[in-house]
Amino acid sequence: MYHVAKRLTRGLAAAVLSVTLALVTGADAPASAPIGAQSPVQPLSPPVKVHVGSMGVATEAATFIGIERGYFRDEGLDVELVLFRSAPEMMPPLATGQIEFGGTGPDPSLFNALLRGVDVKMVGHNAKATEHDSVAALVVRQDLIGSGRYRTLGDLRGMNIAVPGQGGHAQFIVERILARGGLTLDDVQLTTIPFTDSVIALSNRAVDAAWAVEPFVTLSRAENVAQPVITSGDVIPGVIGGILLASPVLARENPEAVRRFVTAHLRGVRDYYRAFMLHDGSEPAIIDILVKYTAVKDPELQARIGHHGVDPNGDMDERTFEELQDAYLRYGTQQGRVDLSRLVDRQYLAYALERLGRMPTP
Repeated sequence: MYHVAKRLTRGLAAAVLSVTLALVTGADAPASAPIGAQSPVQPLSPPVKVHVGSMGVATEAATFIGIERGYFRDEGLDVELVLFRSAPEMMPPLATGQIEFGGTGPDPSLFNALLRGVDVKMVGHNAKATEHDSVAALVVRQDLIGSGRYRTLGDLRGMNIAVPGQGGHAQFIVERILARGGLTLDDVQLTTIPFTDSVIALSNRAVDAAWAVEPFVTLSRAENVAQPVITSGDVIPGVIGGILLASPVLARENPEAVRRFVTAHLRGVRDYYRAFMLHDGSEPAIIDILVKYTAVKDPELQARIGHHGVDPNGDMDERTFEELQDAYLRYGTQQGRVDLSRLVDRQYLAYALERLGRMPTP
């Protein structure tokens, strides 16, 4: 197993090279053609500088597409990406207006920030689980599957399952998976291991299973270390897993810039939707953008990994956030319940849809 781990370490290092976001501004991207029902609206003049918090992950594809294809520039926005190591790190600069937008997930840190009076607003989504969504999965070690130790979800009893953090979204998903097998969290052991180390932990038999995201789902399967047994689309269809937040400072001082940003972002969402959900043949072009902006620099691997779902009309049904809050309160990681009307602000999406029109969906 030592040799397998060494080989995996080299492979993972190649797959998850740090992205140099400071060099990626999209300033030379060609202007885009008008689309659909878009009204002739002049770009803001002078252009408004906006800083967008980014972790360089694929769920931020709409922003990356908007930069590369000039959608933000069309609106009179000069976008600069600011790299963060984790979503919670974005909250203080979002609150104070040091960055104007940021992508995060519905984790306890978001709800706790709202409880502390951080008045960020959810103005769009980056990722929404669909029934075909395979961007994340529970993977089980290949040897356990081969020996018959694992056959169904009920066989997870007694297993050690890796999660990137406890008391948050990943634990909520694992709890839902266990329930399908008639189990609870008390029937397994959870071990905190970063996504980047999950394949090595599985190969070394430090854990029996892991809640993993791409590219690690594909890498674990390619290395014959583990196999996905249930995907995010199977477990949480309809759940918004990636949200777009706006700073209260920009919303107060320049609401027009927020409207313009959400409009350009929705154009990026629709391009991603056409490529990976309608399969209109534009996947190679979007993959090139993902290679440029994310840590997965191998185009072949980018083409093989599962991709997240989105809603082309920006639907922000936040009702599933109530289930998340219930779980976080039980886990003790959320300090109190948040009135979701404080979080979701639909006025900016309404403007974008008025400009772009609604996109028909199958």
